[in-house]
Amino acid sequence: MKDPWIGRSAALLSGGLCGAFLAEQLWIWGLGVLVLLGIRLLFWRPRDFFGKVYRPEILLLCASFLLGFMYGALAERTLPEPVTLDNVEIAGVLKDWNLGVDKSLGTLLVEDADTSVGEVSKTGYNPKDLEHELAGQTYRLTVYANKLGQVPGEWKDVQPGDHIQFQGRLERPKSVGTPGAFDLRLYNSVRGLSGSLTAKGDVKFLSVGTPSLTWKIHQNVRSRLEAWDPEETGVLEGIFFGDSSRIPDEIQERYKVTGVLHVFAASGSNVAFVLGLVWMVLCFMPKQIRIIGSILALLLYAALCGGNAPIVRATVLGVALLLGRFGRGRVAALRWLFLAGAGLFILNPLIIRDLGFQLSFTAAWGMVVLAPRILRKASLERVPTLLRYPLASTIAAQVATLPLLIAAFHRLSLIGLVANVFILFVLGSVLEVGLIGVIVSFSWWLCAPFFQVSLWLLAVTNEGLKLLAGCPYADVWIINPGPLFWIIWYGGIGIAVWGKERVFFLIKVKFLYLKRRLEFIAPRIASRIGNRLLGFNAEMSQDGLFHSNRLFLRLGCVIFIIFLLWNPWNTPNDLEVDIIDVGQGDGILIRTPEKHAVLLDAGPRNDQFDAGERIVLPYLLQIGIHHLDAALITHEHQDHIGGIRAVVENIPTDWIGVPNVGERLESEEWRAGLPLGLTSNSQEMKTLQTGDRIELDSGAWLDVLGPQQVLHDTHSDPNNNSLVMKLNYLGQNVFLTADMEQEEMEEIAATGVDLETDVFKEPHHGSRFSLDKPWLDGIHPRAVLISVGKNTFGHPAPEVLQYWGDRHIPVYRTDEQGTIRVLLREGGIEIIPGRSNASIKNR
Repeated sequence: MKDPWIGRSAALLSGGLCGAFLAEQLWIWGLGVLVLLGIRLLFWRPRDFFGKVYRPEILLLCASFLLGFMYGALAERTLPEPVTLDNVEIAGVLKDWNLGVDKSLGTLLVEDADTSVGEVSKTGYNPKDLEHELAGQTYRLTVYANKLGQVPGEWKDVQPGDHIQFQGRLERPKSVGTPGAFDLRLYNSVRGLSGSLTAKGDVKFLSVGTPSLTWKIHQNVRSRLEAWDPEETGVLEGIFFGDSSRIPDEIQERYKVTGVLHVFAASGSNVAFVLGLVWMVLCFMPKQIRIIGSILALLLYAALCGGNAPIVRATVLGVALLLGRFGRGRVAALRWLFLAGAGLFILNPLIIRDLGFQLSFTAAWGMVVLAPRILRKASLERVPTLLRYPLASTIAAQVATLPLLIAAFHRLSLIGLVANVFILFVLGSVLEVGLIGVIVSFSWWLCAPFFQVSLWLLAVTNEGLKLLAGCPYADVWIINPGPLFWIIWYGGIGIAVWGKERVFFLIKVKFLYLKRRLEFIAPRIASRIGNRLLGFNAEMSQDGLFHSNRLFLRLGCVIFIIFLLWNPWNTPNDLEVDIIDVGQGDGILIRTPEKHAVLLDAGPRNDQFDAGERIVLPYLLQIGIHHLDAALITHEHQDHIGGIRAVVENIPTDWIGVPNVGERLESEEWRAGLPLGLTSNSQEMKTLQTGDRIELDSGAWLDVLGPQQVLHDTHSDPNNNSLVMKLNYLGQNVFLTADMEQEEMEEIAATGVDLETDVFKEPHHGSRFSLDKPWLDGIHPRAVLISVGKNTFGHPAPEVLQYWGDRHIPVYRTDEQGTIRVLLREGGIEIIPGRSNASIKNR
């Protein structure tokens, strides 16, 4: 590599990536490999590869990689411990504040906290020690509107800089408990936040502060925009400042489908357009003046956006690229880019795991390295010069970031590949024209024309996005492609950048080197094996060499076959039951040894949240589920049926199973929850009742235990007509109880069916109405599972937890342990909590 600083920074970042994403159980293996490489360097010889002249640089690269590995591996230990405080008195300084329609958001620097009046959910915490720990931490503050849709009390008068006191709920999030789920704990920490605060009641002013100039400009712009439609101006503010709190959900979905939602993040694309605007305005200036002016403009824009983490990160990378322009070309720009990335990593090692940093850095790398090569394509020669480089940069950024986007969101906006090339230029014009209006917003007459032009351009953009979003397959959900896709994609980019001839030459040289080593070593190995193990002497004559080589080849084939038979992907097959952490609801996945899949419920859905789209579907795609043999719905309550529609609309499903409850299937709740077009007369829907059996594979099956008949006038008819089943495999079973309550429990027991089970899924999220002690006394599970989230029902009931505690049976809860995996195999049952490093085996 021509620039050694690029290599050192790249080694540091590569080590950080390995340390951050390598499982903790594999750290010792990673360190072992590094030690072996270090020992190899001690015996370096000139002919080994590059020669002695490169030895010091290789040592520096290895040291950088090792430093990054250790720094990245230990970074997670800096995350704050999860904790929840109810009704705690908080005093602090308001750092930011934004009034919204249904809620208001801000950030608060905590100065004092009184935990004596609250409850600490984290065991082992001393409340007084916790008070000292909270001081100096920054939290996201949320104040919800009252029933009249207004901000309560004096909250509408607070401003950044005010010293305030209030009572509320403090939460520091738990670690991720479901593979592929959004890591709120990491997201907060990278942005300098420790958790969230939810205010309860009014606020008390301790002292009045002075808001920052950028906040005043933001509020002044908002007041100027009040003359237009608030729906349109909310989108405009999102593009200007990265504030999406006033953008309607349907518009955000339209931008998401078309792949341009990132314009509301005030990050990389915004920085690029601001840079393009300033670079064009200063076109008559000398190069150095243009660079300095552009750097100052980027710093001012970052301050205008509130200095949030994404804009600061993008600004640092943008400034690095501009500093590279002082050099002699691409290498200098790459040096500053990698140095900036390494610097951000050193300041906050957690940033290496942040998707925003990964996207910003990779997109910037693509624009520096790939864009010049794209510009040389003949297809771009007809594009006007003014648009040629932005077009090439946009394409380069998309090529560089595509695997990251697929891995993070499991969605690919096919139409976004077009929208980001053409529509993004219009949105860039909206931003550039609007920012001129922001600069002159001190005068209504000066800023109004610029805002009006921005809104006209935005209207054209919205119409275009509406048409694109309506196209068939505008965006598609994609199964996790796995590491092979990454190797092929970035390997192809590497070959294109490095040159095919050079890559193939190096491969050929290495192949010849290995061939010669094998020709030298193979006869000696074969001879020793023949002498010691096979009882004959392999001569080093020409014939003996030939026979030795044949013997070596045969032994190699035997070893290779043994490896294939003994490798990890041929381990004994397990049947797996995943209790997915969907919040307050149920979502259960059954995976058979032959990789068939059955889904039982898919979590809740409401106006703000769809667990099927946000949790269940990404989880299925993350673990490689591309087809469902069946989707079973236990009953019509939204916390069970709600997410099914999003799942079956995106993953092919053979049939839908529902309980045989007769006319109840025609109720509004069932019709609102079932997939569109599916009715009780549909061939794809089957009704299930007591006595039915669902055959799986590998000798596994599901027995339907309820409902036996439609129950009426119970405490909850939907719950007591739930689809209740028992999963059987290798003489072991899991009792899947849905939301059955005491009435259905007694109905099932009256059938005389064997209720004994190895794993018992607690009914109705641990409700007290399912605590039928005589019924439960008749079963002796090894473990109890509770699917539960935040709720106002008191689930799980303390008496339920007390009951299982008195019986000394372990209880696993999705709200505490995350997604819970139950593995059924010949040797017994293994339960793997999502938030615990230690699994528990029951023999």
